[in-house]
Amino acid sequence: MANDFIIKQNDTLPTLTAILKDPAGAAIDLSGSTVTFKMFTEVASKTSATATIIDASTGSVSYQWSATDTNTAGIFLGEFEVVKSSGLKETFPNSEPFRVVIRQDFF
Repeated sequence: MANDFIIKQNDTLPTLTAILKDPAGAAIDLSGSTVTFKMFTEVASKTSATATIIDASTGSVSYQWSATDTNTAGIFLGEFEVVKSSGLKETFPNSEPFRVVIRQDFF
């Protein structure tokens, strides 16, 4: 996920969607896995909640925002944590988290 995800403060749409890929660019098979979306700043966690697997074989996931996820304007970092049925864990993207920009709601 190379681009920033931008959403307005206090909005719960659009849904965040992603295709989870390994460093070589191949989609991750999520069969039997659980996926958690995590959003944070350099110093504090903002969100850690279950993401939905849309298509396990293609690594397709989504996250539906809650009101508390977007109640604070700012720039956050995001990633998806995958736990396989074996208990092994891997975080995507593997290199750097992506940016989640929550634009201030003025009115």
